[in-house]
Amino acid sequence: MKGELPFITWKYEPQTKMKHLVFEDYFDKWVKILGKYHSLNYFDCFGGCGAYEDKDETIKYGSPIIVAQIAKNALDLKRNVKLVIIDKDGGNIENMKKIFDYLNLDIDPKFINSDFDATVNKILDSADNLAPTFFFVDPFGFTIKMATLRRIMERQRTEILLTFMYNSITRFLKSEHIEDILNQLFGCDNWKELCDKKGDYRENELIRLYRKKLKEFSKFVYPFKFLFPDKNRTYYYLFHLTNNIKGCSIMKSCFARYNFGKVEYQGEFEFERQASLFDYTDKEIEDIKTVILSIIDKPKTYLKILEELIDETPYLESEFCKCIKTLEEEGKIIIKRKPETTKTGRIRKSIEHEDEIIKKEFNHAKD
Repeated sequence: MKGELPFITWKYEPQTKMKHLVFEDYFDKWVKILGKYHSLNYFDCFGGCGAYEDKDETIKYGSPIIVAQIAKNALDLKRNVKLVIIDKDGGNIENMKKIFDYLNLDIDPKFINSDFDATVNKILDSADNLAPTFFFVDPFGFTIKMATLRRIMERQRTEILLTFMYNSITRFLKSEHIEDILNQLFGCDNWKELCDKKGDYRENELIRLYRKKLKEFSKFVYPFKFLFPDKNRTYYYLFHLTNNIKGCSIMKSCFARYNFGKVEYQGEFEFERQASLFDYTDKEIEDIKTVILSIIDKPKTYLKILEELIDETPYLESEFCKCIKTLEEEGKIIIKRKPETTKTGRIRKSIEHEDEIIKKEFNHAKD
């Protein structure tokens, strides 16, 4: 198969395949939602070679091609998506051009053979306004600067999907010669406090620190864990940054769709957890209900509850909605629906963002 193609391919690793599945699902939705009203931009900040050979010898394509195919379909719906593909490896850029010619996608991306950080900062310096823009930052290493991510997210209607190479970072955490790189990665030097820590504690605290720094400039930040396909050990995290609650909710749902209802990729170990596939356990449902009740310290809208919980817990918006309805049925909360009826005059049973959720003990209103 390889000898018949005018371009090279890389081996398609299982975790890369999963990353592409989730990304494609989400990006297609992102285009359809935002593309109704805006032209869109997409930056693939580490384009790679663009093509992969799966274990069955079929050819699969990377994120730039996935986006190009979605963009081509979007043109039929009068939606315009501009593609910018960045890679400092000239060989990758040339290979990508061959793939675009081979597939005859009729999409004309802008190829930039340069460093991601320098390129993006130059663009941000020169562009006063950006259309809604999605940045896929998927490096092999970890020379990503927190300051650059901040600049991206300070622009309106931007989102980032970012690979945080945890396995590599934790292996080199004590290497003095990359201290400056790690300071720029985390946007601080607090990571040094974790150098002598081990195991789950080190991992959890490093991710907590990184997410805390990202939350300084992005309203919603959710890390998706990827284990090695054949080892019960963390390979990397995908961080999704957005200022839109709908984006955070949809990304979590896309991830869960391909991971048995969960928001982490467990590799082959997925199949050892058959008891928890697709449905939450009774204990998890009770946990969700407890979490919801714990934050209703006063009457709150459903939107406010989601804003507090959507990127702080591993649960999906659909599960919060179900559990709120269950709490209503159990008489533990009251839902003041606004409006109370549907357009056809029926009593509304659904839950909308502006509906007010009141814990029973706080309800002093007269019936």
